Amino acid sequence: YGESKPFGNDSYTSADTVGYLTSTQALADFAILITSLKQNLSAVDAPVVVFGGSYGGMLASWFRLKYPHVAMGALASSAPILQFDDITPWSSFND
Repeated sequence: YGESKPFGNDSYTSADTVGYLTSTQALADFAILITSLKQNLSAVDAPVVVFGGSYGGMLASWFRLKYPHVAMGALASSAPILQFDDITPWSSFND
């Protein structure tokens, strides 16, 4: 996750800390962030649409699937979510 190291130099040294550096954890963090912002800004009923491209697009898609009660929609651009588990061949975009 770039230069961000939530546990400093120990971020990559144990299973306890590496577990926080996953896409699943990122989605959970986004859900908490969005919910907290809506409460703090007195916008609890405001609709949320998540978006992103490439990896961010995959996160947007997964977020909408996992947290449909938090985001009413998602826009994913260039998100290769079907390239996993041999659902779609890697060469499909070049064909």
